[in-house]
Amino acid sequence: VRDYMRISLGKVGLLTHIRLLGLFSLVFAIVAAGTSLYIRAMSPMPHMIVLSPKLEIYRADAARYDTVFIGTSRTLYHIIPETIAASAEAKGCQAPAVFNFGIHGLTGAEQDWLIAEVLKSGKGHLSRIILEDPLPEARTPDDVSTTRSRFFHGPDLYQANLDSILSFPESSAKRLFRTGIFAYGVGYDLSGVGRAADRAFPEDAEDTASDIPKFRREHGFEALDEIDNDSIEARHQDFVDHPEKFDEALEKYSWGDSPNLEARANYMIGKLRTVQEHGIDVALYVSPDPLELDRTPQVGKKVAELAPDLTVFNYNRPDAYPALFERDLWQDFSHVTREGADQLSAHVGTDLCQTSMLEELTDAVR
Repeated sequence: VRDYMRISLGKVGLLTHIRLLGLFSLVFAIVAAGTSLYIRAMSPMPHMIVLSPKLEIYRADAARYDTVFIGTSRTLYHIIPETIAASAEAKGCQAPAVFNFGIHGLTGAEQDWLIAEVLKSGKGHLSRIILEDPLPEARTPDDVSTTRSRFFHGPDLYQANLDSILSFPESSAKRLFRTGIFAYGVGYDLSGVGRAADRAFPEDAEDTASDIPKFRREHGFEALDEIDNDSIEARHQDFVDHPEKFDEALEKYSWGDSPNLEARANYMIGKLRTVQEHGIDVALYVSPDPLELDRTPQVGKKVAELAPDLTVFNYNRPDAYPALFERDLWQDFSHVTREGADQLSAHVGTDLCQTSMLEELTDAVR
């Protein structure tokens, strides 16, 4: 009997410890998450390279711009506002006042947030927004533990992150993996570990103020081949050393139907319709990008098929725009030089004029 009671009491003690540990973990998680969310709400937006200076410029001078491009580095380094304006005017249209809101690494959830910011700041002045198909959500734990990623993993963007993940043309296994990385990012943000580390070991703030003059001067555009940066130079050298990779990328191009594109097309259509609901003209911009020739051209094609009333500028087509894929116009495998950007932007200005998105110049103005 004594042995039976000792064993029974030992089991009860172990279960009690397990329950206490579970209760402590639950309370700790609730307190940590609550504290983290409170600090998030009380903290200003962190400074982020490219995004912060551009947002400061646009907010301060939104009345100046009637047209905004929102996209990835394929917008940042490919869209020259002044070339678009000159090209449109040369074709007989009123020159648009363009702001380039291209952000390197822009994901779908980040783009949703940026669209809302542009709509808010540009209200009353904005006539048109042109969106690029953004990049997929993060795929490594390091990608979701940066200051920028933590900012875009808040509760208000949970749904936007999931919508982006589920729309991307990938296998179910890859989508599940990205969802797991997203969950890790949410947990990391709610734990407060990153914020605690920032407060305990503060680092020097990123120098974004120095970017303001160049972005203001070129209305958000930046020429990749004019940046003095070791990483950029290394990518350029790889491009120079391996011309066969460029040719191999071009060979991936196909204008035929590809699988799993309808979800992504509907995802982009949803973004475009959201802008339309604010009474603003909208278009999809598909940038030249050899490494995405097996995806983005077909997404643009599918959007045009599913929503024929929407405007699609699809430039990732070597068959339709062979001159844009001349190798000497490229800085690396995904980005053009200033000369390449100038040629592409001239096409954009011409195509904008040929839609109903710009007013034609009167004979008196001509």
